[in-house]
Amino acid sequence: MNNQISGRRSKNLAILALMLALTIFFCFYPIVFPGGVTLAFMIFPLLIVAQGYDIKMTAILAFMMALVNQIAWYTTKAGHVMAPIWQNPLVCMVPRIAIGIVSYYMGLGLRKLFLHPVYCTDASGAKILNNKKELDAKDYAISAASTALGVFTNTALCGLFAIICYNGKVLSDNTMITIEFILAWFSINFVIEIIAFSALVPPIIMALRKANLIPSAVTGRIYDGSGRDRFSVQQNAQIAVGQEREDVTKSLQN
Repeated sequence: MNNQISGRRSKNLAILALMLALTIFFCFYPIVFPGGVTLAFMIFPLLIVAQGYDIKMTAILAFMMALVNQIAWYTTKAGHVMAPIWQNPLVCMVPRIAIGIVSYYMGLGLRKLFLHPVYCTDASGAKILNNKKELDAKDYAISAASTALGVFTNTALCGLFAIICYNGKVLSDNTMITIEFILAWFSINFVIEIIAFSALVPPIIMALRKANLIPSAVTGRIYDGSGRDRFSVQQNAQIAVGQEREDVTKSLQN
């Protein structure tokens, strides 16, 4: 058991380091599309971690991403016309941290509410997951919805704090910060980001679950073939959504 826990911690640390490296890369080397549209790919690793790992890993990466982004606006991005706004931690850091927290708890709550494994007994007495396809489809949809909410949270809070702190301020290029300006500035990126990230995160999460590279999804109550409730949410916290066979005979007898 101790070896398993140690192995899981080592794997989580490696994943966290990889995701942080990707975050730093995308922060300092943003991807610019034709037309000057720049997507916030630096939040992409956080959205994956929020749907695949626990709140501790999510919070750590969220804080590190926010800190890296704040540093970027004081260094490589300091010459940007919008730098004075993004250098404010309320605009730059708070929304970034909120992405992970909101996306994680949205996914956790929806999975407990809608993912209910149903087991039946085969000839050998083993318990077989009877609704795997249904659970996978729901898990996919939940990842998409939770990712979309995370992207919305980021855009909404950045825009809100920018308006609260800088409404009426004139930038170095004589552009005045107004509600209309903020809405226009964020709207194009927001639409593209919410579509792109909601489409990209779910298949990655499903592939990582299948490869056993991320922990199993937390689900709601487990039912047997008759539809009777057999387990509480707490007892079910470690059962994989994609697991096809699980020997729960002892638990049923208890």
